[in-house]
Amino acid sequence: MRFSHLMLALLVCVAWGLNAVAAKIGVTYIPPVFFTGLRFICVLTVLSPWLKAVPGKWSVLLPAVFFMGGLHFALIFSGAKYSDASTMSIVNQLYVPISVLLALLWLGETVPVRRWIGIGVAFCGVVVFSLDANHTAHFLGVFLLILDAVAMAIGTVLLRRLTGVKPFVMQAWMAAIGIPFLFMTSAAVETGQLQSIGDAPWQAWAALAYTVVGGSLIGHTSYYILLQHYEVSLVGSVLLLGPAIGVLGGILLLGEPLSPMIIVGAILTLSGVAIVLRRAPLRALEPAEGV
Repeated sequence: MRFSHLMLALLVCVAWGLNAVAAKIGVTYIPPVFFTGLRFICVLTVLSPWLKAVPGKWSVLLPAVFFMGGLHFALIFSGAKYSDASTMSIVNQLYVPISVLLALLWLGETVPVRRWIGIGVAFCGVVVFSLDANHTAHFLGVFLLILDAVAMAIGTVLLRRLTGVKPFVMQAWMAAIGIPFLFMTSAAVETGQLQSIGDAPWQAWAALAYTVVGGSLIGHTSYYILLQHYEVSLVGSVLLLGPAIGVLGGILLLGEPLSPMIIVGAILTLSGVAIVLRRAPLRALEPAEGV
């Protein structure tokens, strides 16, 4: 991976790691699916100039942005409601091995043995995190986060197949398609949405602003750029650094506990990512075919 792209991947890790903290704060005060709908309204407001037609791309773009957009965010923010930020960061990383397997089946990607070893070591670190961090998580929260990992894996592979569509265009359509889905879902399963807007403190609005700027405009846009240049397995492996940042953010900003197991998990995760990156190709790959 080129140095500039490695820095971009680290930026995604930081953006998404802290996004777990922001999500936990936001859904504490505002119903999670409704909160996600508000996020998408803000994203679409910013990216409306990029809401352009993409002839010949709809068959992949529409399901990709649905799985990676409305469904993914509805599940992960609902999971955040019933778990802590550390658990949210950790369980979501199940999308990495799931997406690698899907990329093998759907895209015919090859995964070097070294990368499998690195993924395995890094995921062991994620498991060690989970053994300590998920003790405060509700079963429903973990279940929703597992479903989210599946949705994100499907969205990731679909986006890898999508060529010739700029990241901001993807983001704009993701918001446009996600908004009606999210607000209809919120109306069906949540209550007190309007009251929560009036009662929400400044922390909730600051969290919303971060999810828009840090989580979407920076994090997801950078993620799409990486997917257009590298295999799913390489991108996902590097982003396994995200849980360490999410756990650290939960410790520093939300007062979640630090333990020896969290430290061991961080070391394993970093080691696994280092194995993946060792002797990795320095040139970017051509975008995957598929559309």
